[in-house]
Amino acid sequence: MKTLKNVGEITLDQNFKSFSFIVISALLSAIAVQGFVETAHLYPAGFLGVSVLISRLSYKYFQINLSFNVINLLLNLASVLLVRKVAGKKFLMLSALQFILVSIFIGLIPQFSLVDDPMLLSIFGGVLAGFSCLLALQANASSGGTDFIAIYYSHKVHKPVWNQIMVFNVFILILAGINFGFYDAFYSMIYQFAVTTIINNFHDRYKLVSLRLVTSLPDEISDLIFKKTSHGATKLYAQGAYTKDAKTMLILVCNSFEVNDLVTDALQIDPNIFITVSKTEQIIGNYEQKTLE
Repeated sequence: MKTLKNVGEITLDQNFKSFSFIVISALLSAIAVQGFVETAHLYPAGFLGVSVLISRLSYKYFQINLSFNVINLLLNLASVLLVRKVAGKKFLMLSALQFILVSIFIGLIPQFSLVDDPMLLSIFGGVLAGFSCLLALQANASSGGTDFIAIYYSHKVHKPVWNQIMVFNVFILILAGINFGFYDAFYSMIYQFAVTTIINNFHDRYKLVSLRLVTSLPDEISDLIFKKTSHGATKLYAQGAYTKDAKTMLILVCNSFEVNDLVTDALQIDPNIFITVSKTEQIIGNYEQKTLE
């Protein structure tokens, strides 16, 4: 049994881990902007890309030199209002810290160039930015902007919507191409694709799986399911075809990131449990998504 001291230490470790991920995420994002985006004249993902476009349009048509860094900060602060109903204070605070740190790091890190090849800058800059977003998401936060929008709608529809966010980004790039030429816009699309690919492949919070657990201890396993996932389960009574022993099958849907802990603890309760795990493409009906803390 965990003592109060143990729980406090775990919470402290989790908070330190989240804070560390946020700082590294912000640093990677700033490096991606200063070393790749600015060097190759790319338009970065999300609200940062919108901010760069607004900054360049204001200078082109009105000769007003607006800081994209300030525009990005204002847009991110406004987007906090969208997710406040599906996220807790900790999520919002960590997310705000992330994009504030990005603005600070961009101001501190000078623009630099590693290579002159825009293709390499687009690909590796996108990978770097993708891992920046991924670290923020792993810390139960976000990098702000369109990530907020993606998290909000993923929470509502119970599936990832990062590809739809990429469509929005491509639309922004088409506008940039019309106004400033498609050379940079096309390379920016490669950059956006790299960012989206990293997040889609490694972020599993909104990927759903179905579990079937065949056990002789259904009450204990049911209690574990409620404790670990806050979801219900369907109970079916069964019988072993060979042993003729009475069994119970518990069927539930949960998020992919919850599976490992649930399976590990279930095996501790019932070493003879039989578990199958399969992907779930869509849910129709009532399903409670855990609120971000």
